Amino acid sequence: MDKLNIKVNNNFNLDKVIKELSKNPLLTNIDINIDNLNNCLILVDENNNCKKCPGLANCPNTQKGYFTAYDNEKLEFVFKSCKLKQAENITNKENELIKTIYMPKTIREADLADFNLGSEERKNAYKMVVNFITNYPNSKGLYLSGSYGTGKTYLLGCLAKELAKRNISSLLIYFPDLIRELKDSLKEDRFSNLMNLLKEIDVLMLDDLGSENMTPFVRDEILGPLLNYRMADKKPIFISSNLTIEQLANHLTITNDLLDKTKTMRLMSRISQVCNLCYIGKKVF
Repeated sequence: MDKLNIKVNNNFNLDKVIKELSKNPLLTNIDINIDNLNNCLILVDENNNCKKCPGLANCPNTQKGYFTAYDNEKLEFVFKSCKLKQAENITNKENELIKTIYMPKTIREADLADFNLGSEERKNAYKMVVNFITNYPNSKGLYLSGSYGTGKTYLLGCLAKELAKRNISSLLIYFPDLIRELKDSLKEDRFSNLMNLLKEIDVLMLDDLGSENMTPFVRDEILGPLLNYRMADKKPIFISSNLTIEQLANHLTITNDLLDKTKTMRLMSRISQVCNLCYIGKKVF
């Protein structure tokens, strides 16, 4: 039914208008009268707009993504969201659950369906990520190793998106930039705020560990306490690195001092307790 074009003049016939509106199936259960006439007209008009939907951005209704309906139980007119608006709300909620710091847009929009399965190593990495999602929270994170360009960061982005669909929050952060940020904010509230975020987020993902300049401060005051806290609280952590686990041990060992080596061994033990090893393969692009 097209929108009624009612001209208010001396010839206006309310009964005729109400009779015409009553023929519309959308208004079957409504007692149409002068008090609700305008709402009835809007309801018909907006539902007709929805039938010719021009897309959410160009929605002509009173509130974009919503249409007027009638609640037969409450006996009142209400706003309802359309399928496009509902999908947008879900996407927005998922995006709120995914926190990324120093990550490009391509990673934030990564999709597991697009992950390259061109080798046995990549198939295995994919399988381990899916297993983690399926068994969360009763599953360990991963230490993803492989050369530059193998898609380690992309896979972490895929994981973040899949977790968000399940209402699980995650933080994906580029580790070298994280260290710079923490060093710059040592005497400010944002240091403790960021450390608390790293500790409390459901799933933490540290990208490119090993490409930073390792120092006792980074190892003993940031990485160590962070791993200890998340391990004690049973919160998963994912780590990606161009280094094998053996090379990482060398990277974390700053001197040949026995105490220094002991700290490295303790840290490597923590990583093995919170992460399964996963080699993703050689460069594919």
